[in-house]
Amino acid sequence: MIDVDIDMFYIVPPNGEIPFYILEECILTRLDYLRLLNEGSANEFDGKFEYLLENSTYDKIGHFVLRLLSCTSSDLCAYWIAKESLLFKHRLDHILPRQLHKLLKQITWKLQIFKNEKSAIDLTLIELCKFYLQPLVFKHLVSNCHDCNDFQYEVRFEIVSDLVKERELVLNNGNVITYCSSWKKVLQSLFSNYVITEINIMKRQAQHTVKHDLRFYILNEKVQTYLFEEGIPHGEITIDNIDTEAKKFPLCMQHLHFLLRSRHRLSHYARLYYSLFLKEIGMTLEDSIVFWRQEYSKPHTCTSGCSHNWQSNEKKFIYSIRHMYGLEGSRRNYRTPDCNRICAISGATYEGGCPFKDFDTSALKNLLHVSLTQDEIEKFMKNISIKDPEVLCTAFLKLVCKNDINNVIIKSPVQYYQRMVN
Repeated sequence: MIDVDIDMFYIVPPNGEIPFYILEECILTRLDYLRLLNEGSANEFDGKFEYLLENSTYDKIGHFVLRLLSCTSSDLCAYWIAKESLLFKHRLDHILPRQLHKLLKQITWKLQIFKNEKSAIDLTLIELCKFYLQPLVFKHLVSNCHDCNDFQYEVRFEIVSDLVKERELVLNNGNVITYCSSWKKVLQSLFSNYVITEINIMKRQAQHTVKHDLRFYILNEKVQTYLFEEGIPHGEITIDNIDTEAKKFPLCMQHLHFLLRSRHRLSHYARLYYSLFLKEIGMTLEDSIVFWRQEYSKPHTCTSGCSHNWQSNEKKFIYSIRHMYGLEGSRRNYRTPDCNRICAISGATYEGGCPFKDFDTSALKNLLHVSLTQDEIEKFMKNISIKDPEVLCTAFLKLVCKNDINNVIIKSPVQYYQRMVN
């Protein structure tokens, strides 16, 4: 149930004091729940629900502290906003008519009272909520209208650009018409864009706070470790979709994938690094065993240092894969090497490496053709000699995403994939 005072948009931050250990519990509990909600397994959550009760102080603390930390990390920001938007949708799907009426009134009132300088999204929210609160419109909204356009409201396209991009709304002369039947999608889009706008406003001061306040610095390190270093998957790689997903891999891992598919073998370090990469981005142990068995059961067509085959070395291969998943030997959580490590590995039998550092122009262009047009490749190659590999990899990511990703420098293959899927 949702409290009588509803702030699902988190417009007003909470007041008061809270012990640091409880604050930390609020954050990590929220991240646990968001992850399970995203996986469709929210019913498996066994943490402290009191930290997630809508409009409670704990709920607000969890949201606002993660909003603060997101100002310092574009990776966390992209990951968290997507999951927080899903939570908003989940709550909206279970809201009662009287609660929805209260929510729309609260949004209007709080934005008018507590926001001196109002953004375009603030103004749109105020006017849209007033429109939804009209008696005839509101009665229609809660009557479970489907695929109808009895009531329409026009907004600027940039306010709900994600819905325009996904063809959920039709663009016309810079505006889009929102229909009554899509009111939940519109509110969810506005929620995401509202939070992004607020993060951009507070970014400069927040970065100073997190870096110079030891408590927030420690908390930020724990959140980063929880999400990006402990192997929580950010995708779902299977033996059925890996060839499609490979187009989202960084070039270093794309190269190893294509090489494996054509030669059916990789040298020791190449196989190790690619296996760890697949593990970290979501391939299960079972699929990993099937994937490598399929490749290493085929005759190899290369002069690689690896001449093993699955039939003769099955136990060794399975043990090695289980070891990488932390189920054998020292049971360590092995991770994909970062870009510095990949750039440092070399040798006559090692086919991997960083394409931006180790490949000649012809080999790099062949790899770029998978993702870019000829014109894009020519423009990209003009500046390649004057930049370091990490900068070039980041520039390539922006080009593929067709998006200007600010404050990001790619430091690892897993980080690259996270940006692609989030």
